[in-house]
Amino acid sequence: MKIYVQTDIEGVAGFCFFENRTNLSEENVRHRYRMYQLLTDEVNAAVRAAFDAGADEVIINDSHGSGYNILFEQLDPRCRIIHGRNCSGPHWLPLLDETFDAMVLIGMHAMGGTPCSITPHSKWVVNDGELFLSEASMAAAIAGDHGVPTVMISGDDKVTAEVSGKISGIEAVTVKQALSPYQACSAIPAKSCEMIYEGVKNGIFRRKEIAPFMIPGPVRLNLLDSADHCLPLLECGETVSGETIDEAFMKYEKGMDWNTLGLEHLDGFCYP
Repeated sequence: MKIYVQTDIEGVAGFCFFENRTNLSEENVRHRYRMYQLLTDEVNAAVRAAFDAGADEVIINDSHGSGYNILFEQLDPRCRIIHGRNCSGPHWLPLLDETFDAMVLIGMHAMGGTPCSITPHSKWVVNDGELFLSEASMAAAIAGDHGVPTVMISGDDKVTAEVSGKISGIEAVTVKQALSPYQACSAIPAKSCEMIYEGVKNGIFRRKEIAPFMIPGPVRLNLLDSADHCLPLLECGETVSGETIDEAFMKYEKGMDWNTLGLEHLDGFCYP
């Protein structure tokens, strides 16, 4: 049995705001690595649960920012991890295909514009407002294109409510109550890891009861509320189309200026 663990950082217990990468103060650097540790512990809880539920293979996608947020030296050595610059490879969800039995979402955040949620951003608009997707539900939809069910999500109360409303029966683990974009009431990290462990185990055990999240094509897609995710070639609000949600999403991703997908050009250098 193969399990895919998609991760972000904003939804972990204890996270309330982004680190400032231009601020090299000791306090800021310590804050950044503290968040890395919290994420690592929650991911490790998910990995242990997956193997305890019978998984033979677990792949983690370190999918926040730099792609180097998880202290993978601390992870269960039975898993593997995708790391490095996100979307510089073939896909936002590298290696995900129909051979996986389930997807798990760890550390998820709400879509842009969600009131009183932690650092909300990225609001995908499907078919001119027929449906709105967060990064979490977009990942679930892409997995659904491969017939893979998304069986568990962790994050704040706003994103778990959104995804639970789209995926009937998903194990939703709410590790914090969001009070504003930068304030929350969190479970203590040790408790959040216990909750995630149980949620992942239960979700995997019940995977055949949870249908893949599928959005029938053809699909029209655009991105709102995330100016930093756009670029001159593809403005926010511009629509792309595809036969599947996966195809439409990747057309958008390939237009982003840091994503030279399929090429070996990064930062002005060509790597042979």
